[in-house]
Amino acid sequence: MINYSTQSGASTNILASSKANNLHGLYEKSFASPLVLKDKERASTFVPANFRIQTRLAENVISSTLIVFDIDQKLGEGYDDDMIQLEEVEDALIDMCLEHVVYTSHSHAMEAPRFRIILKPSRPVFPEEHDAIYAAILEQIDEFLGGRMLRALDPCWKSLSHCFYVYTAHPDRKQFAISFYNPGNPADVDDYKLHMSSYGLDVEYKPGASRKATGGTGARGRSYQLNRIVGGMITSSTAEEIAQRLFEYDNVEHEGNEYFRDRQYTRNRPLPGESQEAAAWRSCKIFTKSHINSLKRKFRKQDDIKISNAKAQSKDPMPMHDAMIKFKSVKKHTSPKGAISALVELQVMSGEHTGRHFWHRFYGDGNHPTAIKISKSIRDKIAKATKTDMQQLMDLIKAEGHIVLARIKQNPGTNGFPAQNEIGDLHLTTSHTN
Repeated sequence: MINYSTQSGASTNILASSKANNLHGLYEKSFASPLVLKDKERASTFVPANFRIQTRLAENVISSTLIVFDIDQKLGEGYDDDMIQLEEVEDALIDMCLEHVVYTSHSHAMEAPRFRIILKPSRPVFPEEHDAIYAAILEQIDEFLGGRMLRALDPCWKSLSHCFYVYTAHPDRKQFAISFYNPGNPADVDDYKLHMSSYGLDVEYKPGASRKATGGTGARGRSYQLNRIVGGMITSSTAEEIAQRLFEYDNVEHEGNEYFRDRQYTRNRPLPGESQEAAAWRSCKIFTKSHINSLKRKFRKQDDIKISNAKAQSKDPMPMHDAMIKFKSVKKHTSPKGAISALVELQVMSGEHTGRHFWHRFYGDGNHPTAIKISKSIRDKIAKATKTDMQQLMDLIKAEGHIVLARIKQNPGTNGFPAQNEIGDLHLTTSHTN
């Protein structure tokens, strides 16, 4: 049983006690269908807590019975091209095996996703442990999202008595409204308490590397592979062609564990009268459209980027960002065991990190199959971006002198080694040649 509080609107502090048998029951009651309202102030609100006096004040809170995070992304805040998508959050929560509800807020838009996450704790969270529990859960989710969630969070998560609107949608944006429930485990309060986390309580957002997959469904699992295909085809294929490619890849590479047939994702479940095959194809088209829109926001025209030969101002590892990069040199290396690799030297040619040099190693015969596969994927993109034919590892030499738009990522240092930069992805637009 979930005991929580409700209000007739956000303007009142007078509460009423409410109950739901479980999180799925709460979803069906308040979050399955949106209230379409031009003015959200007309909507009711809920408070994820019990109160000793039915007045919404923090000092009256007995315990929190739900855990709510409010993602409030806005255009023009410095990360327009890297906003968190609902699919990423859903993947992370499923990989964490957490039961959850996600629903879009009244101001949600495709170009600036805004939504809320609701989790059920394993037991009520008392005021004195509220901050540590929330911080630990936030920290774990952010490990899956590369440190991007903290920057997008409304700080209201730190409040014991904050109220949230139920599922509403503006009439002009109702086609973008989304809500879903996925089963899982409650958030283990006692376990999270042992983390003694203070994440987000007194620190600023710092981007980092995304967490590696531990399961087959998370943000670095099957959906990540599919998203890479979208990125490789987006500049040369239609949405229908991309969807067909994703569907074929999913059916072959994930046979028996297909992403678009996995019913733990609400959107994959057949609608009344719909076959599983039709549901999978519908889900694939939704996935394709969403990820195409996301990636398009990340592209910038090369004509808008000024190429410069300025001297580097720092030697510190660069944060993840997009920039024009130049292929300076390619050197072949053969290990004592005969494994072949190529070390490519690159120079940043635009932005605040202009002049910086960094290196990316590509792996060929004799190395781990996964390393070879990843290297070939990036090499193929370099071939397309530079319009050169690359069939072999050392064909990378053909890229020398070319300037392309790329995403530079940062790999954190391990075992005493410093963090390093390398190519994260390439934007397949026309390249320059020096």
